[in-house]
Amino acid sequence: MKSVAIMALQPGMVLGEDVVHQNRVIFPANTTLDDTIISKLKRYSVMCVTIMENVDFATTHHEKLRYNNKFLLFEHQYNIAMQSYKFFMQNFFTTGVKIDDNALLSIYSDLKDKIDSGAELLDYLYNMIPNEDEMTYSHCVTSALLAGTIADWLSMNEEARKTMVLCGFYYDIGKLFLPNELLWKQGKLTDEEIATIRKHPEIGYDMVKNLNMNQHVKNSVIMHHERLDGTGYPYRLNELTIDKYARYMAIIDAYVAMASPRSYRSAFTPLYILADFEKRMDQFDTELLLPIMKRIADAQIGSTVTLNDDSKWEVMIIHPTKFSRPLLRNDKDEILDLMQHPELFIK
Repeated sequence: MKSVAIMALQPGMVLGEDVVHQNRVIFPANTTLDDTIISKLKRYSVMCVTIMENVDFATTHHEKLRYNNKFLLFEHQYNIAMQSYKFFMQNFFTTGVKIDDNALLSIYSDLKDKIDSGAELLDYLYNMIPNEDEMTYSHCVTSALLAGTIADWLSMNEEARKTMVLCGFYYDIGKLFLPNELLWKQGKLTDEEIATIRKHPEIGYDMVKNLNMNQHVKNSVIMHHERLDGTGYPYRLNELTIDKYARYMAIIDAYVAMASPRSYRSAFTPLYILADFEKRMDQFDTELLLPIMKRIADAQIGSTVTLNDDSKWEVMIIHPTKFSRPLLRNDKDEILDLMQHPELFIK
């Protein structure tokens, strides 16, 4: 809301607060101004009134972020970063010449400078409006940004953090050779389509295997869909043979995929994603996954969530062993422990 002088009022403006004259409300808040009301305000010798701004009409957190200058600055820098990344990758595919690591790390640093915390990053990424024509490039940029944030969460040293970021930029490049209409197809994929998509780790690895590149980055390209229970692809590797950085990328890839909206569904909320991880714990390295899950869960404290019965609640306390089943409170100060209500879940 903002104060506006009477002489600057325009029909259609909405009062943000009551207008009081001689201890009497002459026009209540939410009154839409017209020429008659503006004339009356002048006759009452009112000097200025409080007027609602666009952000005051926003009802959801997503709508309010569209008027948040800090978020808009991040979004603008994100789009610049994605175009820079796209340029570097297309040049790499054309020439076969390795991208300078510092060029990619600079893209990451410029983006990281626009956020204050990992919690803020998760919030911003969840509320971005995607360009479906560039979803794969966006997926890689987002993965690199999340990889760097996880490195910070886990207090990795500088060299390990750089490796994490580079893994994020490279691990999924094989998908850039697949058609968007296949990658983002609505509905069930055929067996042939699934087989085509599952070739992307090998396609990407063929691009990087002979380059003078960090071996962990190369391993992440070929191993990020391997699973510790042996159900992954392309080689169904077991727990002992999957690179540690590829294990991180498996977690990041799954998170970013679920947190990104598609034409056929909305983005899944962070706590919904954690519930999915909890169902598949045997596929991931839990020593790596659990600290990341706890950070993501803690970042949701204070947020508003909707349950499968369409009721809305505020996240109060994260359960120490079941991150997706927190203690909730509604606007009536009623408390709901999701651990005691298996029929309910955060959607």
